[in-house]
This record gives sequence, structure tokens and C-alpha cells, in this order.
Amino acid sequence: MDLKAKLKDSLVSETGAVVPSEIVQSITQRSFLWTWAITAIVFAVAYYIVWMIKWWAIDPSQYMIAFWVSAFAWLWLVIAISWGYQKMNYATLSVLTIIFALAEWVWLAGILAAYNAASVINAFAGAALLFVIMWVYGYVTKTDLTKFWTILLVWLITLVILEVVNMFLWSSQLEMILSWVWVLLFMWLTAWDLQMLKMMAATWDRRLELVFWVSLYLDFINLFIMLLQLFGNRN
Repeated sequence: MDLKAKLKDSLVSETGAVVPSEIVQSITQRSFLWTWAITAIVFAVAYYIVWMIKWWAIDPSQYMIAFWVSAFAWLWLVIAISWGYQKMNYATLSVLTIIFALAEWVWLAGILAAYNAASVINAFAGAALLFVIMWVYGYVTKTDLTKFWTILLVWLITLVILEVVNMFLWSSQLEMILSWVWVLLFMWLTAWDLQMLKMMAATWDRRLELVFWVSLYLDFINLFIMLLQLFGNRN
């Protein structure tokens, strides 16, 4: 096999070393498996908590305390994992991601409890389809998606500001428009995160599969919640 053929089957890291494509595929595939394995577990346990709430096995007022505690907990863990992973080993990072998933169980149950089962299933299926499409696109595209980061960041900040403004306006039309824009944003972030994972996998750092599964998992969860808000029927 000549040099050009070898380069087609490998990536070149920032240090100039040729990185086998098998390394990149292995890390991205494990990140994909992490994403869906944790998603399945989180939704299963969250629905069990919803069942307990609806049958009054859990006091709803006490649950709301756990809801807000878990919301702040997973937000803090996302920051710790994203910004501090280089100071942690793989085992420590794995524990933090599992704790993050535990906090998600409690938090997500509060969202699911507001909608009927059919709405949740349909939103999950729709979000899964969009997520997989953008995952594949991010993996196979030759376009450099990293150059769109500034646009995505401005898009994100603008949406957050408009959401805060709408808290005072209570405009259902604006909320619907914002939800659609959020869906588009998280679709693009899925492709962007996947391409970044492929690029950074060239460092041979297995911790990245955990860091990026958190990012990709949040992309999926936010897609799911936006679709649930758009099309879901509340209890």
C-alpha cells in the first residue's frame, strides 16, 4: 500500500504523528455506545420515578426539592467534566459521569411527569432519528464544521436572552418559534460535537469518549425536550 492510501485510512494529529483510523473509530463508537446505554437507563429509571410520583409513593412537594438539587448537581458536573477532565484519570471521570446520569434520573422524571406516555415515546423517537442523522452527517462530512463555532455560540447566547425576555412576555408564539430554533441548534451541535470528537480522538486520549458522550447526550436530551414541548400533550 502506498503512502497516499495509508493517509486515507488515518488521521494526522497536531504533533504530526499519523493516527490509525481504527483508534478514531474505536473512541467514537464507544462514545456512541455510552450515549445510548446511559440514555436507555436514564429513561427507564426516570419513568419508574414518574410512576412512583403518580401513585403518591413519592411526595410531589418533596420531589421538587430533589428536582432542583439534581438540576444544580448535573449542571455543576457538566462544568467539572468539560473543563477539568485533563486533571482526572479515566476511572475518576467514569464515576463523575455515572453520578451525572444519576442526577439526570431525578431531574428528567419531573419533565416526563408533565406529559402522557404517547407524547414521550413520540418525542423520544423523533429526537433519536434527528440525533442519528446528524451523528452520521458529522462523522462522514468533509466540511469543516469547527469554523461555525462562533456562529453557534452567538446563536446559543441569543436564544438564552430571548428565553429570559419571554419569561416576562409569556408569548406562546415566541416560545414555539424559539423551540424550533433550539431544535435546529441542537441538531447542528450534535454534528459539531461528533466532528470535534473525531478530531480530538487523534490525541489517543480515551477520556474524550466520556467528555463527548456527556455533550452528545445533552444534545439528545435537549432535542427530546424541545420536541416534547412542541408536540407533547400534557397530563
